[in-house]
Amino acid sequence: MPSIEPFRFLHTGDLHLDSPFGGLTAEVPADVRELLRGSSTAAWRNVVATALDEQVDFVVIAGDVFEGRSPTLLGQTRFRDGLAQLDAAGIPSFVVHGNHDPMDGRSWAPSLDFPASTTRFGTRRAESVPVLRDGREIARVYGQSYRHPAVSENLAAGFRRKANVPFAIGLLHANVGDVPGHGNYAPCSIEDLRASGMDYWALGHIHKPGRVTDAPLAIYCGIPQGRDPGETGPRGAWLVEVDAAARPTARFVACDVVRWQHLAASIDGLETDEDLLRALREGLGGVAAEADGRSLVVRLRLEGRGPLHGSLRRTGYLSDLRRLLNEERSSSPPWAWLESVSDATQPAVDIAARRGAPDFVGDFLRVAAAARRASRTTDPQEHERWSAALTEAIGPLFDEAPRGRKYLGAARPGADELLGALIDEAELLGLDLLLAAEEERS
Repeated sequence: MPSIEPFRFLHTGDLHLDSPFGGLTAEVPADVRELLRGSSTAAWRNVVATALDEQVDFVVIAGDVFEGRSPTLLGQTRFRDGLAQLDAAGIPSFVVHGNHDPMDGRSWAPSLDFPASTTRFGTRRAESVPVLRDGREIARVYGQSYRHPAVSENLAAGFRRKANVPFAIGLLHANVGDVPGHGNYAPCSIEDLRASGMDYWALGHIHKPGRVTDAPLAIYCGIPQGRDPGETGPRGAWLVEVDAAARPTARFVACDVVRWQHLAASIDGLETDEDLLRALREGLGGVAAEADGRSLVVRLRLEGRGPLHGSLRRTGYLSDLRRLLNEERSSSPPWAWLESVSDATQPAVDIAARRGAPDFVGDFLRVAAAARRASRTTDPQEHERWSAALTEAIGPLFDEAPRGRKYLGAARPGADELLGALIDEAELLGLDLLLAAEEERS
């Protein structure tokens, strides 16, 4: 195979510029809100800075630049400004549109002037544009944008490498292999990617960064800034280097400014409130030290078994705990803000032993265990019997207490939900009450 001129490029996408930071369960302090509000555009600035620092030859952007079909003026302006910075450094950019910013919307405002070095791919077919350096073609980018949000066609099937192309890059927003939990837009398979003849696939749509296949190298860039509790860990872009033998290698570069962090802490061996606060301070300090200088939005889950379980179940204890720890938060970034605290601890009793006891507590625990087994049974009659019983049990909460509906949510839970996590919560609550009654009698 003839040698080519080595080059490097940056692969990004799913910017979702100026979109909200979602999934928050608690009131957000003003300084935290301000950082979160601008996090997506700040991450885009970091992407651009990475391209400039690494002196890449070009940048490819794999769709969903904006959150909606009518993006904000701020988001569009920040995007244009970033492209202009790249242009000023002699770095061309190549963009496709995805399901969030299809070209039948207003995702490319005509009143804003984008650089001439920015290529925006159309929707009719896969187009190709050469990348030139000193007048010589070093690579060719193939791309196709979405005309409307729900594209069901296999767009990858239309990508075909032309002869005498030194290095071919496929730029597409797509769901390869029907990844669960994501819209199956522009569906395709790894075989489709291979049949195209591309040397590298720059993919967007799946927000978690990662490789799809190594032959050819196909990568989801991921979202540069996580925006909800499901988007934990580092987020950024991929720096791709192509050697003289046309072999691509990719290195992930973090570009986010704030990260979601799930933290589990055990109460095992903890005796006092002071013990718990000390352990949680250490836990928060540990994850903050590993965050590469980023601020953190932390969801804390308390687990384990011990005497502190009873304290955690008291009204207001968890909110007090969260408030005390947040009062110790740094006043300037980077900080670790405790967004929520949940309790999944268990009492300091041997539940298995109490379940076998011939008393009321044992009866209660055996009923809960039977309901839990019903949630996993393959016997439809057993499943239906318990579903009906639990649905009937919660009926009065929704039908006879209208003033309390605001505390219960908009819709009553279905049978499968009742036969899931709610059983565990109900078992713990009932056990706490029964044990407390036992203590009062003793």
